[in-house]
Amino acid sequence: MKLKFFKTIIIAFFFNQMNAQSIARVENIKIHSKTLNQEREILIYTPVDYDWRVNECFNVIYVFDSQNREFFDYTNSIVSFLPNNGKSFIVVGITSPFIEEIDYGRNNDFLPVLATDESIKRYGKYSGNAGNFVNYVESEVIPYINSNYRTLNQNIAVGHSLGASFILYSLIKKPNLFQNYIAISPNLAYDDDKLSKELIYLDYTKINNQTFIYISNADEGIEYWKEWKPARDRVYSFFKDSLKNKNITVEIAEFPNNNHLNTFPPSLNNALQFYFKNIQKNQDSELSKEKFEVTIRVKVSEKGDIVYITGNQPNLGDWNPNKNEMKKISELEREIVLKIQSPAQFKFTKGSWETELQVVGTYNNVIIKPEMKKEFEFEIAVDK
Repeated sequence: MKLKFFKTIIIAFFFNQMNAQSIARVENIKIHSKTLNQEREILIYTPVDYDWRVNECFNVIYVFDSQNREFFDYTNSIVSFLPNNGKSFIVVGITSPFIEEIDYGRNNDFLPVLATDESIKRYGKYSGNAGNFVNYVESEVIPYINSNYRTLNQNIAVGHSLGASFILYSLIKKPNLFQNYIAISPNLAYDDDKLSKELIYLDYTKINNQTFIYISNADEGIEYWKEWKPARDRVYSFFKDSLKNKNITVEIAEFPNNNHLNTFPPSLNNALQFYFKNIQKNQDSELSKEKFEVTIRVKVSEKGDIVYITGNQPNLGDWNPNKNEMKKISELEREIVLKIQSPAQFKFTKGSWETELQVVGTYNNVIIKPEMKKEFEFEIAVDK
């Protein structure tokens, strides 16, 4: 079955490339943020053939500091080349540009209100708006993406330096905003180790779903920024020795031969490889507790076709290819009514994996979110 499926993907991929139906693209979207009272720009990468793959949904990677396009471009470029990843992602770049008219910069977004004289002297007026910024991400950016793109529930936040500090701050303030955190060289020491202390004393029972936290460092704290090392050592020790929560997986990586900036590529590669190998499959298996009744119809190519549906949960047959036979409602239509959990992933067969049917608008599993509507219609691709 796997070999046949792989061949189908390759054939379909090159067929669509030759016919130039669509390409990967990056869109620039402007949002007038009520939360920030500013106009902001986000970047949205959609994978190749996103427009054709209308019956597939995608997890989302949110990349902070994307006014520096290197972070955004590297992330959406590298994902497809890493091992153990069989999926495509939507990548969203969240920008924090300097706004000259109001003298507002990225540190305003990433730093909360500061308390110590030393921090106030160091960062000055470029701080204090992290609370509003996390609200902007929660109430405006993520809802926009979920409303306008076919998204799944497992998102990833990627940040570097104070961007990494911010995504850990968001974990503290809104523990279920993201499911995965890739914090590359975060500053844990600002404002008298404020962030490191809050991470240690956070009530991690507030995290509802399986969550992955990745933290890395370069050579910070050795030759420069000496205060960074003791702050991160305390956090590392807590995560390694004290945190006991079955919902949380923590991976720590150190790159002492890299400097603060050039640690981004190896850290991101390492984090995503760990995620693909150890986290993704488990998170993908998470389903909603609630079941939704839906009607699923499929248009077939032959009048006599007997069609089965099989998928990722008991009511879909748990990937048994001949358990759920669909009802014939016309010569070329088959239908089934089921109560299923979200997100539902499934395929159609004629009773075995050797007779798996390819659905128009997907290379992989059909994916639906049954909470969105009650009826879904599909069409079997005709071999040419």
